[in-house]
Amino acid sequence: MSTAAYAQGKRIENLHLTRERDRRRGRELATFLLIGLPVACALLAFAALHIETVRLGYAREARVRRVLELGEQNRKLRAELARASSPERVSSLSSRKKLRPPMPGQIQYVQAPVAPGVRP
Repeated sequence: MSTAAYAQGKRIENLHLTRERDRRRGRELATFLLIGLPVACALLAFAALHIETVRLGYAREARVRRVLELGEQNRKLRAELARASSPERVSSLSSRKKLRPPMPGQIQYVQAPVAPGVRP
């Protein structure tokens, strides 16, 4: 025994049917949009300002760190300059290299020639 199912396809045409707009739902959506849009814009503006504040904070901290590094480097260089130009060090180096002070008349001052059109 065979049970064969037989179905005939029936074509349904609903082209002439249209759904009526629900005006109340449209007003609700417009109300939510009018209320939600300014709130969303305010939240986006707040987030953008917060991100910019954080970015500027990081940039400021990097600059402060750089200023401190440069100050430390400046302090080290000044200490090295003071140590290198100390009279004791200069005199010990000059005696090791057998240098002595210049005799009178050994130092001559030379003036640089003035170029035409240049004021001294």
